[in-house]
Amino acid sequence: MSWGVEDEERRKGVLALMEISEKIMRENPNHVNEVRKSESGCWMEQIYGILRCDFCDLSVDCPIREEQMWQEYLKANNIVIEKNS
Repeated sequence: MSWGVEDEERRKGVLALMEISEKIMRENPNHVNEVRKSESGCWMEQIYGILRCDFCDLSVDCPIREEQMWQEYLKANNIVIEKNS
């Protein structure tokens, strides 16, 4: 895992995330134990209250990434899923 140190934009994103984390933990040291699961299933949204898919590469089973890959697969293979109400 590289954390994107060589990429300036990713580096800025990680530093911003670290600042948010420091602020949250300063305000409530038990935040990690008290946080509720996010609706999207994203760990970053759950812990930090933000979605930053542009530099997140920590979770191989990211539900947002999986949905994006699924939608790309459907589009590439001309598959249409019809929902019956």
